[in-house]
Amino acid sequence: MAPEMAASYIVGIIPSLATTGAHYWFHQKKTNSAAFQQLQKNLSTVQKYWCESQGRILPLEDNSASKDQQSFKTSLYIMGALFAFMSWAGFFFNMVVLASTRKFAISRFEQKIFGSDLCAKNLSAAEIETVLRDCEA
Repeated sequence: MAPEMAASYIVGIIPSLATTGAHYWFHQKKTNSAAFQQLQKNLSTVQKYWCESQGRILPLEDNSASKDQQSFKTSLYIMGALFAFMSWAGFFFNMVVLASTRKFAISRFEQKIFGSDLCAKNLSAAEIETVLRDCEA
């Protein structure tokens, strides 16, 4: 009985780590998308950037985007390690987190930002400020 339980535990680590890999893949897919790049380009015009880990717009500083990426990766590694340690239970929790971050836990502000012209075309500084005010209202 004990060898089967140990084997089941070890086998459960694989889907848990695969789900963590899916988190990373979806994040990379989003941050490398044309819409996200256009958003960052427009926001940099007014010295701001979209902070993916916090889901909001922050003032642009040196290496802001790379620090945000590193923060996301660190969080993902910690979460992935904890869920992998939990094996099958971790896999199910990881799936809940993945589903919620992809479909259910997207703020209205984020939906407005990614649905706006900020992600579609180059805008002037005045147009960017107008769109940001509209999205915040």
